Amino acid sequence: MKLSDGQIVAFVTILVAVAQISISIYLPSMPALVEVFATEPSVVQLTVTVYMLGAAVSQLIVGALSDRFGRRPVLMVGLAIFFVASAAAMLAPTIEALIVARFFQSIGAMAGPVIGRAIVRDRFDRARAAQVMAYVGLALAISPALAPVLGAFVQQTVGWRANFGLLMGFGAFIAYMAWAHLEETNTQKQVGAGVRELAGNYWVLLKSPAFLSYGLATGFVFGAMFAFLAEGPFLFVNLMGYTPTQYAWFSAVTVGGFAAGTFVTSKMTLKLGIDPMIKMGMVPVLGAGALIVGLAYGAPLSAWAIIGPLTLMMFGMGLVVPNGLAGAISVHPEMAGTGSALIGFLQMGLAGVATYLVPRVSDGTQVPMTLVIAAFAAAAAGSYLLRRLEPPVGQTP
Repeated sequence: MKLSDGQIVAFVTILVAVAQISISIYLPSMPALVEVFATEPSVVQLTVTVYMLGAAVSQLIVGALSDRFGRRPVLMVGLAIFFVASAAAMLAPTIEALIVARFFQSIGAMAGPVIGRAIVRDRFDRARAAQVMAYVGLALAISPALAPVLGAFVQQTVGWRANFGLLMGFGAFIAYMAWAHLEETNTQKQVGAGVRELAGNYWVLLKSPAFLSYGLATGFVFGAMFAFLAEGPFLFVNLMGYTPTQYAWFSAVTVGGFAAGTFVTSKMTLKLGIDPMIKMGMVPVLGAGALIVGLAYGAPLSAWAIIGPLTLMMFGMGLVVPNGLAGAISVHPEMAGTGSALIGFLQMGLAGVATYLVPRVSDGTQVPMTLVIAAFAAAAAGSYLLRRLEPPVGQTP
């Protein structure tokens, strides 16, 4: 029996949560891993960077395969990889083994959001898809907020390895739900399409200024957020002396901004449209970028000098990202899986650049991190100017 619209929204929320929780649940453990593996913070931060790299590259493959073979079988394979890689991470004897396991874990995890976004476009029109993605984002605001809190508690009571055991259980649950209840939503499979044809779909999207505008705008906003996720645990735990649990709760505050932004998106997108909502979201994103740098240079180091501007930025992100996602996959709806994958590649790829860059410019203060955040915020707004080079979707030049 075909799933109802409400059930589709609930299932897509769970799928997208795979990647969210996998990123954030172990972040409070990162300072402890430096001691566990007798290594440097920059090496431990590679567990985030390689996750972004694997997530970026794998999405290109997952999206194209889901357009060719369907959403359901590709999702099941991805969840199997996620389960095995989570087990390998839990049992990793060295930091090098953990880094490799995190790479493969990201490959499996990203099947969830890629397939989830494609399912939304399969079932809903452009404006409704933006609203649905906002509802999904509103619900998902809980997972990145609570996952670090849970991860910190597990690490302090059982040990960091148990967090990856929890991810194994989560992956097994989603696999069962998909196997038992998910029906194929891709009714326009590109049957007979080979590697050349599927690769050609990516080229079509990359030639579109509209697609690049949406994709780069959301990607750079993601990069700004991940600059904090990579450096934040070390600033709060090592520099300011907070416990991992306290850091997790501070991080949870910023997600409140994202929840508020997605709530506004869910209520206003159908009235105002995708592009006006993105423009509206860029205002707090740019303002927060300027504010966090100003406070870094002009105010004493404090948790709220970082968390306050980031919460404002996350509010803007709640407006930009759902509308950017819906806009991107609506440029060519006949290749929704490919579009979903390519925008995911841009998001995770730019997030990976941020997580690689921040520890390498770090000087032991918050200033380098804030400069990277501000630069990515400015790049997000600049990227959206590409939208002026192509008429709105659905209009002729």
